[in-house]
Amino acid sequence: MKRNAAVAQVRVSLKEGLTILDLKPGNTATVAQLRQIIKNNGFVSREISATARGVVSADQKEFVVGGTNEHLLLSSPPRRSGDDWLIAAPAPGQR
Repeated sequence: MKRNAAVAQVRVSLKEGLTILDLKPGNTATVAQLRQIIKNNGFVSREISATARGVVSADQKEFVVGGTNEHLLLSSPPRRSGDDWLIAAPAPGQR
């Protein structure tokens, strides 16, 4: 996972069932690409929690990631954190 140019650091907690990817500022990796990297390394991708820049839809159910234009369905309303948003997106096929 760390060999990916977008990834700065990888932390895995088997006890908590978490893979934490710290991404480099300005990266252009999509959530879909990151989910594939996680899958290729033998892990299951579930709900994601992320801090990202982008635009929230008026109904707060979708987030468009700045820099990649990737559209993510949200599992809960996003929260503002300075210039960033704290978002959560469900696992593929869940809502």
